[in-house]
Amino acid sequence: MVPPVDEGLFALGPRLRRARGVSRLSLTDVAARTELTKGFLSRVERDEASPSVQNLLRICRAIGLDPAELFGRPATTVVRAADRSAMTGLPGANGIDRLITPKHERYVTVLESIVAPAGSAGEALYALHCETEVCFVLEGEIELDLEGERITVGVGDAVTFGAGVPHTWRNASDSDGARVLWILAPALPDPQGSE
Repeated sequence: MVPPVDEGLFALGPRLRRARGVSRLSLTDVAARTELTKGFLSRVERDEASPSVQNLLRICRAIGLDPAELFGRPATTVVRAADRSAMTGLPGANGIDRLITPKHERYVTVLESIVAPAGSAGEALYALHCETEVCFVLEGEIELDLEGERITVGVGDAVTFGAGVPHTWRNASDSDGARVLWILAPALPDPQGSE
């Protein structure tokens, strides 16, 4: 007797929805690009409808997803501490930013900032091209300025906020350094500043 197929193993909907989110497209956008209805696309993303091969290829093309990614196992990448890329072009002075996630990662970018005493991202507020930003302090203390709201963040503290909110930060100490993890989702479009 042949065992039943585990349908969860072939669940394409969540992968399509995640890729659409990374591409920052609404169902309306994808419907316009594919000439499929929003209702049908929504059902596909919930695994309540199965698209034809032709429609699946149209959806993948519309959201910028290689169809092979739907069926393959996500890649595992190890980034060794010695191999981390230094980032340039990011707001900040008196510090080093290193990319922890691989350059090709699409869903999340993780950066480690090692900040000298009194180091900062500058006085000017800035916003990043992603949805969510998390600031997690590993060492020291920093002060976040979220559009005028100042929050002091110490060791073990984390702040989650919309990356589109104009913000900046500074090391709160004039004598001690700080080490901070920045988690950005979805990933920055292309961390081109890495070496």
